[in-house]
Formats: sequence, structure tokens, C-alpha cells
Amino acid sequence: MSDEESNVNALIHLGQGKLVSKLYQDLLSKPSKKAGQALGTIVNVSNTVLWPIKWFNERTRLYFESNLKKYEEKLENLPEEEITPVPTEISNPILDRFSYVSNKELSDAFVKLLASASSSKKAKDAHPGFIQIIDRISPDEARILKYLATAIAIPVIDIKHINNPDNSAQYRLVIKGETGLKQKLILNWPDNLPIYLDNLESLGLISRKPYYLTVLETKFEKILEDLDPEIKKIFEKYNEEELRKVRIEDKGMYEKTNFGNMFIRACIRGH
Repeated sequence: MSDEESNVNALIHLGQGKLVSKLYQDLLSKPSKKAGQALGTIVNVSNTVLWPIKWFNERTRLYFESNLKKYEEKLENLPEEEITPVPTEISNPILDRFSYVSNKELSDAFVKLLASASSSKKAKDAHPGFIQIIDRISPDEARILKYLATAIAIPVIDIKHINNPDNSAQYRLVIKGETGLKQKLILNWPDNLPIYLDNLESLGLISRKPYYLTVLETKFEKILEDLDPEIKKIFEKYNEEELRKVRIEDKGMYEKTNFGNMFIRACIRGH
């Protein structure tokens, strides 16, 4: 590339940066003073020249404006003296995602994370790694985390049929990982619940335990009540006396990890 071509490209790149900077300034109207206070460190040419040109697409601009408005509304609940500048390693990636994330559950998580990072009282919970975690969860998984924001844990039960009453190690798993969440949550793909829980566990947000809190006992009763027709169908070839001998219930729970609690505080709970 010649020096002349390099200079032309540099001017175009700089011009794009100025246009994006003006676009951002236009979006930050007077009611958005707090947003400007929190994000002001990135509104300069040295940073905005790196922002993607996709902002000039009408659809992505609408996404950005919608998400920015939700962020501004979150800040309205914060006292002005609590607003703190957001580190660019958090603000820049989230603002980029504002331009293309349209799903409500996921965009809300990004908005709440940015709002957490904008608060001097909550910034300690705004871990930069949470950006990648939101990238790796589905809307259904975000709904599960929202449920966990107010639930102490998720009960989980396996039901086994012992093939040989004299040897409990020989069994058939007839009900696996039942949680009752299908009846509690509206999910796009409820049959994917086991996969969702596996993913949330792999991300370090929840952990399955082979024990449970006694306060979950009534929840297990409800799960077994709902499962009763299915259990009866599975065991219909056995009489009641034999069924009692060969059926084992393994109860446990999914509990939030410390990291999961931190994620929920920063990205799921309201501000």
C-alpha cells in the first residue's frame, strides 16, 4: 500500500470515528447526563475510531438506541454521586453488543451488567468475564437464572428401579434429573432443560449436590405428585409390595455457586 493510500484510509477511519462519536453524543440527550458521566471516558476519537461501522445500519442503530435507553433508565434509579466511570474493558464490549443483541433476556443481562459497572456500590460485582458468560447462555437459561435470583436452590431427583433386590448396584434409571422447572417456567425449548442445567454448571454458575436443604422437601413432594402418572406407568408391571422394594429416590439440588451469586447480582437482578 502506498503512503497516499494509507493517508486516505486513515482519514476515512478518522472520519468514521468522528461520525460515531457524533452519533453517540446525539443519543446522549440531556436526560442521559448520568450515562455520559459513566461512559464519558470512551467518547473520544481515540476509542470511537475502533467502534464498528455496523452502527450506521438502521437496524443495529435501533437495537443500540433501545438498549441504551434501558441502560439510561437503570441509571435514573442511582444517585448522581454513586455514578462511577465504567472501565473500557467492560463498556466497549457491551456497547458493541448493544448494536446487535435483540433478545430481551440477553439484552437485559448486558444492560444490568453495564449499570452495575456504573455504580460505585455495585461495580465490585461487575466481572469482565460476565460478558462472555452472557454470550454463552440462551434466553431460556437466562430465565432459569432469573428464577434462581429469588429461589434458594433447584431440587433435583432421580428414580431408580432395582433390577435385583439383593444387589442395589444393579438398577435402571427410570427418571433422571427431574426438577419441576417445566411447570414453573415458560421456556422456548423445555425439553432442553437438562442441557441448560449442564451448561450453567459448566459455566460455574450452579453446582449439583447429592444432598438438599430441608426447606426443599415440599418441592420434592410436588415433583413426585406431578410424576405419579408417569411413575405408575413405568412400574405398572409390579405389584405394590414389590414396587416398594425396588424403587429408590435419589434427591439432591442445584445450588448457586459464589460466582453464580455474583453473576446474578450483577446481570440478573434489577437495579
